[in-house]
Amino acid sequence: MKQTEFYFDSDNLSQELSSFAERGITELFLHDRNLMKKKEALVSFMKKAEKTIPDVFISIPVLPEALDGEVISAAQSLFCSFEIEAKCSEKNNSYIFDKKLYSKKAALLNNAALVFGFNMDYAVSAVDSLKAFRDRIDFALSLYPNHINFPQFYQRPENVKLEKCTGTFSSQDIRYAENIAIACTVFYSAGRAVPWFLSVLEPLKTPASKFFADFAEWLRCNNYHFNRDFDFDSPKHSEIEKMQLLFLEMKYEEKSITSLFPVVHDVVRLNGAFSRLEGEGEECVIETSFNPDDILSPAALNISKFADTVCMEECRVKIFAGEEYPDYKIIS
Repeated sequence: MKQTEFYFDSDNLSQELSSFAERGITELFLHDRNLMKKKEALVSFMKKAEKTIPDVFISIPVLPEALDGEVISAAQSLFCSFEIEAKCSEKNNSYIFDKKLYSKKAALLNNAALVFGFNMDYAVSAVDSLKAFRDRIDFALSLYPNHINFPQFYQRPENVKLEKCTGTFSSQDIRYAENIAIACTVFYSAGRAVPWFLSVLEPLKTPASKFFADFAEWLRCNNYHFNRDFDFDSPKHSEIEKMQLLFLEMKYEEKSITSLFPVVHDVVRLNGAFSRLEGEGEECVIETSFNPDDILSPAALNISKFADTVCMEECRVKIFAGEEYPDYKIIS
């Protein structure tokens, strides 16, 4: 189905909201940087959106400093995602990422069950480095973002700086960082991995950035060709899930922990099935090595302990749309 895009000037956007239903608009991506900085204007817009477009998905760019109780309260009545700018400051020839600030804001969002992601760049500052970029990736993922976007990959308006070689970020470093970013985009963001990624990563004892660097190499060796203009709609999530499982099985074999992989397999498959039911309306039947009640319980957050304490129980599980929520049942 062909999608139609509409563009609105930020000055008259609020007046145009009432026309969204008539135009068939289901998603709104804000690009007004003034809203990122002015909390009062942002809250005012969100309250109007709640009244006029409650069913439209809204992508809201925001600076972390603007996220407080008032903004979060206004967002809880919306169908939205916060796109948080992962900005750094330069100090003493270093690129400083305020981990305390981002931890605090992510905790507020996670406690309110709100969706958020990070917009992150690399090699645009004279004092950035590959080590600092990898550290930002590792830390950001520890906060359970829904996704990480790299603005350098997509449309490049004048206010998006492009990467450049410096004394601390060589051309080889830039290629390495780009590979990590592409792998993160495919495996984590397009792969909808947020519910299980950290749990599955923990037994490997590998930093997320190293995991993604290895995944980028695996993609290349297996003739999967992704570039910085990656399209989220191609390939399908089910195809990405197959890549995830093949790569994870290889990594677990490398670490000699293959006994844990049946748990990983079930966690990825069940969560993936629910995401496709919610995103694409796709019902399915999958086979698991454990009871889905156990896999979907908090016990599965610790893969190693789960494998040691929970008995295997082969099941065929139907994932379907219930009366109010996605649901599942064991059919054999």
